[in-house]
Amino acid sequence: MASPRPFQAALLLLPGLVALAGRFSLAAPPAPAPQISLRQPIEQADQRLRAQGWQPDGDPALESLDRELSGNSLTALRSCSGTGAGFCRYDYRRGSQQLEVITVPSADGDGLVHHWQLRSAAPAAPGP
Repeated sequence: MASPRPFQAALLLLPGLVALAGRFSLAAPPAPAPQISLRQPIEQADQRLRAQGWQPDGDPALESLDRELSGNSLTALRSCSGTGAGFCRYDYRRGSQQLEVITVPSADGDGLVHHWQLRSAAPAAPGP
């Protein structure tokens, strides 16, 4: 009996290779979540986030009222509410991830982390 040709031998092995490959994922492992804490001063949270590779993604043309309401000059600042609880929003980016950090003022007016939301950025549309 003649031995199978190399192509035929590969076809015989293919089902086993496909089954084996299905056990392994080639996808990148999920990026670690940001390491910040509730009620943490936003200046400390900003330092920790930058050390973790997060880059500020705020609004450079922000109005002075928002800067005054936030009580800081962090470049991640996106906006602040002018009424009510005084929430401020800070935006960060790391690769395809976006992070939105919301603060509330403390008794002395400094922003404290209230909550945050992590999401993946939508892929950019290809140019013309």
